[in-house]
Amino acid sequence: MRLIVTNDDGYLSPGLYMLYEAVKGLGETFIISTQFPRSATGREITFSRPLRLFRTRYMGCNVYVTDGTPIDALHLAMEVLGIAPDLVLSGVNVGENLSLQHIFYSGTIAVAIESALMGVPAVAFSVDVVEFSEFNSELLRGVTRVVVKSLIEFVKVRGFPRGVDVLSVNIPKPPRFKGCVEVVKAARVRWKASYREGRDPRGRRYYWLYGIPAKAEEDTDVAAFESRGCITITPLSIDLNLGTRSISELEAALGGVLSGIKTELKGLLRRELPAKP
Repeated sequence: MRLIVTNDDGYLSPGLYMLYEAVKGLGETFIISTQFPRSATGREITFSRPLRLFRTRYMGCNVYVTDGTPIDALHLAMEVLGIAPDLVLSGVNVGENLSLQHIFYSGTIAVAIESALMGVPAVAFSVDVVEFSEFNSELLRGVTRVVVKSLIEFVKVRGFPRGVDVLSVNIPKPPRFKGCVEVVKAARVRWKASYREGRDPRGRRYYWLYGIPAKAEEDTDVAAFESRGCITITPLSIDLNLGTRSISELEAALGGVLSGIKTELKGLLRRELPAKP
């Protein structure tokens, strides 16, 4: 089994090497990351400039490093380094990634989604720590090791269930963790945006974003994590298409609108395009 281990917190994050240590005996493992933290960059990819890629050693490991984004790192691993993984692992992220809201923002989960788009299953791991130093907790490291190793051994033998492309795993830090594990869907929203207005030393106005927590929906990752102190495993599908029935229903509902659009476009094309000889 060939594994790529990556993240969005940069190659200096202890979480990256915590993940590597948990899986290094399960297959041939490669580490690639970004030079600087790129949290909340989502699915950003670099088109506007060339990328740098170098190999170094950190925390006793060989690691490839790029000055690009987490998505860039994955493509460089596969297309430039020629690594053909069976599974991509992303994390361990600094901060949880609960709710669809965070899933769409997260660079950690973006890498997993990008991997799935290319036909390679992926698992993203996140922990609700704020500082790198919190990864030093032996209990947290032990819990994370058990969860990571158990899931990857399962995937190695059984693969993903049908329809699942990505697993997003969130681990509460001690003492929040209560010893439970739940497979749950993602909540829709984690927080509502609000801004605090202020002025910089030169008197110019600025707006600083902070989040107002949303009420946790029952039977979701947020409720299981926040209210019950559980590790959450959320299966995700990257197919955002609606089912055939929904498409047919929308087409029927838009019938008059579509006819009107087609009529107007035909008239526009007749006026703008020269007649065929």
